[in-house]
Parts: sequence; structure tokens; C-alpha cells
Amino acid sequence: MHLLAQYTLTSDEALNGTRAFKRRWYETSIVAGAALLLFAVYSLLAAKGSWGFCMIMTLNGLVLLIVPEAVLRWANRRRGSEPFPPTEVTLDDEGLTLRTPSSEGGLPWSAFSSIQRHSGFWIFTINRSQAVIFPERAMDEAASSELTLFLRGRKLLKA
Repeated sequence: MHLLAQYTLTSDEALNGTRAFKRRWYETSIVAGAALLLFAVYSLLAAKGSWGFCMIMTLNGLVLLIVPEAVLRWANRRRGSEPFPPTEVTLDDEGLTLRTPSSEGGLPWSAFSSIQRHSGFWIFTINRSQAVIFPERAMDEAASSELTLFLRGRKLLKA
């Protein structure tokens, strides 16, 4: 197998790709924040006048709901209007290689803990905090099918 994909990420794609990669953390944070808000309302009704504890739970619930998205958007704004260089991805029997005008690097297939397609992106997970993410639009359907078959054959593709 030897596939080549070229793309330039937009700011919106970078946000969506990161959300797709971190979706479990987002879901956990949102559920925990909503639960804290519900507990705050329940304790306010049950305690009748104990505002301190309810306010602490409310603030923590709002933090869990708002902070993950705020951090992503803040990081995206810091990058500027043209934040991502043109990128070329080469996928072959050995692994994945990324090239930009200023850098080049590669990883063997054994470096990835899981690989999946989600929300319009290929997500090559290295560990819980690192991944190589590129948009599905970077490859035509035939190349995507070939990559899918290759990864299934090596039992790397997460269903």
C-alpha cells in the first residue's frame, strides 16, 4: 500500500478534529457539569436557604460545561487567521509520514494505539493526549477504502 493525501486544515476543521479526538472527555465533562447543576438545584430545594454549598456546586458545574470548549477556542484564536500549513500525509506498509514546508516526521503502525474514522476525520491515536488527525476529504473514496482494508487486515482500525 502507498497512499498520498494532501490538505490544509482550516480553523474550524482543527476545532472539529480536536473535538472528535477528545469526545469522550467532552462527554464526561458535560455530564459531570450537568449532574453538578442538578445536584445544586436539588440541594437548594432540600436545604432551604443554604446558598453557599449550592453556589459552589453551581460554579463547578458551569466550569465543567464551559472550560473545555473555551480552552479550544482560545488556543485556536492564538494561532491567527492562517494557522495551518499545507500538509502531505503518506501512508504505506511501514507507517504514516507527515510533511509540511518546514518539517517532516513519521511513525510506524505500532506507534498507534487505535485508528478510527469519526466526524469526518481519520484519527490515528498515539495515547490519550496525542493523535494525528486529518480530514477524510484529503483522500478520495478509493484511497479511503484501500486504507480501511489495510488497517482491518492489520487489526488496527477501531470499529
